[in-house]
Amino acid sequence: RKIVEAGIHAPSGGNRQDWGFVLVRDSELKRFIRDRYLATQQKLQAGRPPVSELPPDRQRAVKAAAHLSNHMHEAPVLLLACAVKEYPPWTQNPRASQATVHGSIYPAVQNILLACRAYGIGATLTTTHCFFEEELKQKLGVPENMEISALLPMGYPRGKLGKTTRKPVDEVLFWDRWGSKA
Repeated sequence: RKIVEAGIHAPSGGNRQDWGFVLVRDSELKRFIRDRYLATQQKLQAGRPPVSELPPDRQRAVKAAAHLSNHMHEAPVLLLACAVKEYPPWTQNPRASQATVHGSIYPAVQNILLACRAYGIGATLTTTHCFFEEELKQKLGVPENMEISALLPMGYPRGKLGKTTRKPVDEVLFWDRWGSKA
Protein backbone atom coordinates (compact mmCIF):
# COMPACT_ATOMS: atom_id res chain seq x y z
CA ARG A 1 0.00 0.00 0.00
CA LYS A 2 2.76 2.47 0.93
CA ILE A 3 4.64 1.77 -2.30
CA VAL A 4 1.59 2.30 -4.50
CA GLU A 5 0.69 5.34 -2.41
CA ALA A 6 4.06 6.81 -3.38
CA GLY A 7 3.16 6.08 -7.01
CA ILE A 8 -0.20 7.82 -6.96
CA HIS A 9 1.38 11.03 -5.70
CA ALA A 10 3.03 11.47 -9.09
CA PRO A 11 1.71 14.07 -11.52
CA SER A 12 -0.77 12.97 -14.17
CA GLY A 13 -2.19 14.64 -17.29
CA GLY A 14 -4.91 17.07 -16.27
CA ASN A 15 -4.59 15.55 -12.77
CA ARG A 16 -7.06 12.93 -14.01
CA GLN A 17 -5.28 10.06 -12.23
CA ASP A 18 -6.60 7.64 -14.87
CA TRP A 19 -4.63 4.70 -13.55
CA GLY A 20 -5.06 1.48 -11.64
CA PHE A 21 -2.66 -1.09 -10.21
CA VAL A 22 -3.07 -4.85 -10.01
CA LEU A 23 -0.92 -6.60 -7.41
CA VAL A 24 -0.59 -10.26 -8.37
CA ARG A 25 0.21 -12.59 -5.47
CA ASP A 26 -1.53 -15.76 -6.63
CA SER A 27 1.04 -18.40 -7.63
CA GLU A 28 -1.08 -19.73 -10.51
CA LEU A 29 -1.47 -16.23 -11.98
CA LYS A 30 2.26 -15.55 -11.55
CA ARG A 31 3.07 -18.78 -13.42
CA PHE A 32 0.58 -17.82 -16.14
CA ILE A 33 2.41 -14.50 -16.60
CA ARG A 34 5.84 -16.15 -16.42
CA ASP A 35 4.92 -18.79 -19.03
CA ARG A 36 3.80 -16.19 -21.56
CA TYR A 37 6.65 -13.85 -20.70
CA LEU A 38 9.22 -16.63 -21.11
CA ALA A 39 7.73 -17.79 -24.43
CA THR A 40 7.78 -14.20 -25.71
CA GLN A 41 11.39 -13.66 -24.64
CA GLN A 42 12.44 -16.92 -26.32
CA LYS A 43 10.79 -15.80 -29.58
CA LEU A 44 12.45 -12.40 -29.34
CA GLN A 45 15.88 -13.97 -28.73
CA ALA A 46 15.60 -16.31 -31.73
CA GLY A 47 17.76 -15.01 -34.56
CA ARG A 48 19.80 -12.72 -32.32
CA PRO A 49 23.53 -13.31 -31.86
CA PRO A 50 24.57 -15.67 -29.06
CA VAL A 51 25.19 -14.02 -25.71
CA SER A 52 28.92 -14.83 -25.95
CA GLU A 53 29.21 -12.59 -29.04
CA LEU A 54 27.79 -9.53 -27.30
CA PRO A 55 29.83 -6.83 -25.54
CA PRO A 56 30.26 -7.57 -21.80
CA ASP A 57 27.73 -4.94 -20.66
CA ARG A 58 25.08 -6.36 -23.02
CA GLN A 59 25.89 -9.92 -21.89
CA ARG A 60 25.03 -8.96 -18.34
CA ALA A 61 21.74 -7.37 -19.40
CA VAL A 62 20.74 -10.34 -21.58
CA LYS A 63 21.59 -12.81 -18.82
CA ALA A 64 19.57 -10.78 -16.31
CA ALA A 65 16.61 -10.71 -18.71
CA ALA A 66 16.84 -14.47 -19.18
CA HIS A 67 16.94 -15.01 -15.43
CA LEU A 68 13.88 -12.79 -14.98
CA SER A 69 12.05 -14.68 -17.74
CA ASN A 70 12.72 -18.04 -16.12
CA HIS A 71 12.12 -17.02 -12.51
CA MET A 72 9.49 -14.27 -12.64
CA HIS A 73 6.91 -16.45 -10.91
CA GLU A 74 9.22 -16.67 -7.88
CA ALA A 75 8.90 -12.95 -7.14
CA PRO A 76 6.62 -12.45 -4.14
CA VAL A 77 4.46 -10.04 -6.14
CA LEU A 78 4.04 -8.75 -9.67
CA LEU A 79 2.65 -5.24 -9.94
CA LEU A 80 0.87 -4.20 -13.12
CA ALA A 81 0.58 -0.46 -13.67
CA CYS A 82 -2.44 0.32 -15.85
CA ALA A 83 -3.56 3.54 -17.52
CA VAL A 84 -6.37 4.60 -19.82
CA LYS A 85 -5.53 3.92 -23.47
CA GLU A 86 -6.34 7.46 -24.54
CA TYR A 87 -6.24 10.84 -22.87
CA PRO A 88 -9.87 11.89 -23.47
CA PRO A 89 -9.34 15.63 -24.04
CA TRP A 90 -6.81 14.90 -26.82
CA THR A 91 -8.26 11.93 -28.67
CA GLN A 92 -8.19 13.99 -31.88
CA ASN A 93 -4.37 13.97 -31.70
CA PRO A 94 -3.23 10.37 -31.14
CA ARG A 95 0.43 11.33 -30.60
CA ALA A 96 -0.42 13.92 -27.93
CA SER A 97 -2.92 11.53 -26.33
CA GLN A 98 -0.37 8.69 -26.16
CA ALA A 99 2.35 10.99 -24.81
CA THR A 100 0.01 12.24 -22.08
CA VAL A 101 -1.07 8.72 -21.11
CA HIS A 102 2.53 7.54 -20.84
CA GLY A 103 3.62 10.84 -19.30
CA SER A 104 1.03 10.17 -16.60
CA ILE A 105 1.67 6.52 -15.72
CA TYR A 106 5.46 6.41 -15.93
CA PRO A 107 6.06 9.08 -13.27
CA ALA A 108 3.87 6.93 -10.99
CA VAL A 109 5.94 3.87 -11.93
CA GLN A 110 9.15 5.79 -11.20
CA ASN A 111 7.82 6.81 -7.79
CA ILE A 112 6.99 3.15 -7.13
CA LEU A 113 10.50 2.07 -8.12
CA LEU A 114 12.04 4.72 -5.86
CA ALA A 115 9.78 3.69 -2.96
CA CYS A 116 10.78 0.05 -3.48
CA ARG A 117 14.45 0.98 -3.23
CA ALA A 118 13.78 3.07 -0.12
CA TYR A 119 12.14 0.03 1.53
CA GLY A 120 14.95 -2.31 0.40
CA ILE A 121 12.74 -4.05 -2.15
CA GLY A 122 14.14 -5.02 -5.53
CA ALA A 123 11.98 -4.19 -8.53
CA THR A 124 12.39 -3.76 -12.25
CA LEU A 125 10.31 -2.23 -15.01
CA THR A 126 9.49 -4.40 -18.00
CA THR A 127 7.12 -4.09 -20.95
CA THR A 128 7.46 -7.53 -22.55
CA HIS A 129 3.90 -8.24 -21.41
CA CYS A 130 2.72 -5.99 -24.25
CA PHE A 131 3.16 -8.95 -26.61
CA PHE A 132 0.44 -10.88 -24.76
CA GLU A 133 -1.43 -7.95 -23.22
CA GLU A 134 -4.93 -8.78 -24.41
CA GLU A 135 -4.73 -12.30 -23.00
CA LEU A 136 -3.31 -10.92 -19.74
CA LYS A 137 -6.01 -8.25 -19.49
CA GLN A 138 -8.70 -10.87 -19.96
CA LYS A 139 -7.17 -13.19 -17.34
CA LEU A 140 -6.91 -10.36 -14.78
CA GLY A 141 -10.16 -8.58 -15.62
CA VAL A 142 -8.50 -5.33 -16.74
CA PRO A 143 -11.13 -3.19 -18.52
CA GLU A 144 -10.94 -2.76 -22.30
CA ASN A 145 -10.35 1.00 -22.06
CA MET A 146 -7.16 0.42 -20.03
CA GLU A 147 -3.68 -0.65 -21.08
CA ILE A 148 -1.12 -2.42 -18.94
CA SER A 149 1.73 0.04 -19.21
CA ALA A 150 4.30 -1.68 -17.01
CA LEU A 151 4.98 -4.97 -15.28
CA LEU A 152 7.10 -4.74 -12.14
CA PRO A 153 8.31 -7.93 -10.44
CA MET A 154 9.00 -7.03 -6.80
CA GLY A 155 10.73 -8.75 -3.91
CA TYR A 156 13.61 -8.69 -1.49
CA PRO A 157 16.96 -9.25 -3.23
CA ARG A 158 19.18 -12.18 -2.22
CA GLY A 159 22.06 -9.79 -1.66
CA LYS A 160 22.05 -6.05 -1.22
CA LEU A 161 20.63 -3.71 -3.82
CA GLY A 162 23.39 -2.80 -6.23
CA LYS A 163 24.34 0.58 -7.55
CA THR A 164 22.90 1.41 -10.96
CA THR A 165 25.28 2.10 -13.83
CA ARG A 166 24.53 4.67 -16.49
CA LYS A 167 26.30 6.48 -19.30
CA PRO A 168 28.05 9.69 -18.28
CA VAL A 169 25.81 12.74 -18.57
CA ASP A 170 28.18 14.32 -21.10
CA GLU A 171 27.38 11.49 -23.54
CA VAL A 172 23.65 12.20 -23.49
CA LEU A 173 23.40 15.96 -22.86
CA PHE A 174 23.37 18.31 -25.84
CA TRP A 175 23.38 22.11 -25.82
CA ASP A 176 20.92 24.08 -27.95
CA ARG A 177 20.88 21.40 -30.74
CA TRP A 178 21.07 17.62 -30.88
CA GLY A 179 24.72 16.57 -31.05
CA SER A 180 26.07 19.93 -29.89
CA LYS A 181 28.42 19.67 -26.94
CA ALA A 182 29.12 22.59 -24.59
